[in-house]
Amino acid sequence: MSVLLFGASKAGEFFLSQHPELNVLGFVDNDPARQGETFHGIQIFAPERIAELSFDRIVITSQWADAIRTQLINELGVAPEQIEVPTKQQVKANLPFSHPPTLALAQSLLTRLNTFLRARGIRACLDSGTLLGAIRHQDFIPWDDDIDLAIDASEFSSLIAAIPEFYHQLPEQERLDWQVVLLRVDGEDCCINIEFINKSASDFVPFDLSLQMRRLQGSHSELVSSSGLFFAPAEHFAQYDELRFLEQPFYIPTKADEFLTFMYGNWKEPKQGTKITEYQNRRAQLPVEEMKARVSKRLLVDVKQ
Repeated sequence: MSVLLFGASKAGEFFLSQHPELNVLGFVDNDPARQGETFHGIQIFAPERIAELSFDRIVITSQWADAIRTQLINELGVAPEQIEVPTKQQVKANLPFSHPPTLALAQSLLTRLNTFLRARGIRACLDSGTLLGAIRHQDFIPWDDDIDLAIDASEFSSLIAAIPEFYHQLPEQERLDWQVVLLRVDGEDCCINIEFINKSASDFVPFDLSLQMRRLQGSHSELVSSSGLFFAPAEHFAQYDELRFLEQPFYIPTKADEFLTFMYGNWKEPKQGTKITEYQNRRAQLPVEEMKARVSKRLLVDVKQ
């Protein structure tokens, strides 16, 4: 089967690695800066080039799935039956929290970071799937693949200044090479990712921890790195409650159960195989221009021994 992957992203990278049987003709991306380049040795095309290509299916490997599907059908003339939106598990890493040593690593990383930030007056709030796991499972969700924390915009500069000191406390440094990466979207620093690579004798399953800026915009709290895609009612992040988790107090959104309902619907019933289009905390339709966010990265910490 010949496919195009719409979204030259980490999600596209994972989908590519999990489906070696597919004939991937190329990536498609709305970002003009990416078009004409290669990603994992595969050409990146502008959307307008789709009409020139012979393919069986287009798989959307981007968080902008709703808007891209509309773009493909209404602007580019692609038949709906040729468009596929994969499940989160198809575009995410292998299940790190189902691997006991990796689960223990994630627990250690989160508790060390929580202690470090609280000592400096920086409030890291459990968010998204990590919050859901803490409340429903009292642990990480076994089929989740990352750690989600929210940082209020007023504290993000303090986080950037403090986080390089945390590298001394990163766990398993003799077995892992750690990196702390700062993401900038449309000229604004708005997310810090803590990532690792196994050294030769290690077999931890890769995951990352993200500290994402949230900003109150009128009646909404916006995840700044999503360029307006993901939001929540402001009341949940205007102030925080606390939850005992992993034997520590953690900040959580106010009325966390209502926030989870807003995000997931019936969150009390575990569900695997979710698609991004099923998330209720997203703006389903955004202009194509919103999908052209300029994203850059730079290392804050690179720990190698």
